[in-house]
Amino acid sequence: MRALVLAALLLALLGAGCGADTERAAAPAPEAPRDIDPTVAAREARPDAATAARLEAGEVALVDLQGAIGIRPRTLEFAKGGRMEDVTWGAWTDTGAEGRGTMVGLVCDPSCAQGTKLSVPATIVLGEPVACPAGRFFDRARIEVSSSDPDAPSTSWLAAPC
Repeated sequence: MRALVLAALLLALLGAGCGADTERAAAPAPEAPRDIDPTVAAREARPDAATAARLEAGEVALVDLQGAIGIRPRTLEFAKGGRMEDVTWGAWTDTGAEGRGTMVGLVCDPSCAQGTKLSVPATIVLGEPVACPAGRFFDRARIEVSSSDPDAPSTSWLAAPC
């Protein structure tokens, strides 16, 4: 039953809106469908001065669906009503990153007003950095909920702002 609820959460979130330094390499994010485009907010996002300086120095950033640009962000939006909170990054390199936190969202069944709020442990894996005019950004993200159930499918994708 928990796997069904977790799968429903991810489907609902995806349908709705579609740290510390380390030397350890992050696991690569899997190949995503190539028809994923950045949101308007992501395309229009601009880094603040401090982040722009870090990008200029060669660091890689993430832009979430709301257009927030971050390097090792503690919180990020990946769907309308879906976000990762309290993310602790175990790895962040120029080729990939991996962090753990809490996925928070709302399963709108039978409606959003009567839906169920969920908060579950999850892992986010970033990969495929691309060069954009403002700097390098991870172009793919996979979010997996922690579950002992092997049938708990749970992935989500983000795209770089360019």
